[in-house]
Amino acid sequence: MRSVGVLGGGQLGLMMILEGKRMGIKFSVYDEKPDAPALTIADAAYSSNDWARLINDSDVVTVEFEHVNPRAMELAHKAGKLRPSLSSILPKQDKIKEKLMLSNLGLPTPRFMIAHKPEDIERAYYTFTKLVVKVPNGAYDGKGQFYITSEGDLATIPAQYPLLVEEFIDIEKEVSVILARSANGEVVVYPVTENYNYNGMLLYSKAPADISNELSVKATELAVKLTKSLNYIGVLAVEFFITRNQELLVNEYAPRVHNTGHWTLSGAATSQFENHLRAILNLPLGDTGLLKPTAIVNVIGVRCSEGLVHSILKVPGTRLWWYGKSQVRPRRKMGHVTVVADNNGELMQRVREILSIIYGSSINSAIPPWNHVSDAQSFTEHKVPQ
Repeated sequence: MRSVGVLGGGQLGLMMILEGKRMGIKFSVYDEKPDAPALTIADAAYSSNDWARLINDSDVVTVEFEHVNPRAMELAHKAGKLRPSLSSILPKQDKIKEKLMLSNLGLPTPRFMIAHKPEDIERAYYTFTKLVVKVPNGAYDGKGQFYITSEGDLATIPAQYPLLVEEFIDIEKEVSVILARSANGEVVVYPVTENYNYNGMLLYSKAPADISNELSVKATELAVKLTKSLNYIGVLAVEFFITRNQELLVNEYAPRVHNTGHWTLSGAATSQFENHLRAILNLPLGDTGLLKPTAIVNVIGVRCSEGLVHSILKVPGTRLWWYGKSQVRPRRKMGHVTVVADNNGELMQRVREILSIIYGSSINSAIPPWNHVSDAQSFTEHKVPQ
């Protein structure tokens, strides 16, 4: 029986274990939070810093999230067991390093500057007119991001330098490419996914993306280029902006399974979680072809109830994953729904029905479909039917 060590015990680790146990894989999981979801189903669970034991008991070690303890990753790297590599993961712990790496590899990104003092941000403002300022460490799901559209907004920036300053892009769509690469260089790619973000968090995605074949091919080529440049092993996600002028820009990458790839649990013959395990264990990679038009809807800041579950599962083509987190908080991902349909029109009808069930019908009038930026109400202001 093969054994995989997982650094990080969140929902991504949970779903990885659920997929891997079907294949007879044994899992050891570390997370500093003793109630982390993946710890509840792991074969061996560690919430103390006993990394050496986890690494020793595992054939390979992987991460379910890039913001895990660097010391644990370093030990796994020194043991020759960390997949993907440390050089693939570490840039994701610092947005400045990530952006510099993407730029140095020749990948198209939004224009950016690095601010070391307030005057640098002012200079960027007069250069770009509209800015997105990002705290380099620990910023994700919209956290640590500040939008500058007027001189008055400059005073809202935290005095913690350096900061990544990007030109604000007026985008038409956001899409992502999920792909897997094994140690022998085999690469498989899922259909391009189209994403809708709401208040800085992913609300729903659909596959396939409603974009031209030319853009789809180009996005795939750029994602494969990044994967090969990193000599990557495992599943990698690359997020792209599509501008109003149909320009393709790399926003960021994720060295792990990714929220925008959850649709593969229902819409592909092999899920991203299974292909990640196949890749890091050097097993043949699975089919990534689309079975049916598929979407994922995130359940954010909402408590599980029998009435909610019943209402969601009444929608045709749905499956529900609840992560089992002990506390419900605003902006916290509590679960997700996948839904399949025979065509895109039917799929979007079902997505909107699911959104209404979870957040209330007003959410559908508050958000135009596939518009990336919204200043509409937060998730928790929508009531959930009981």
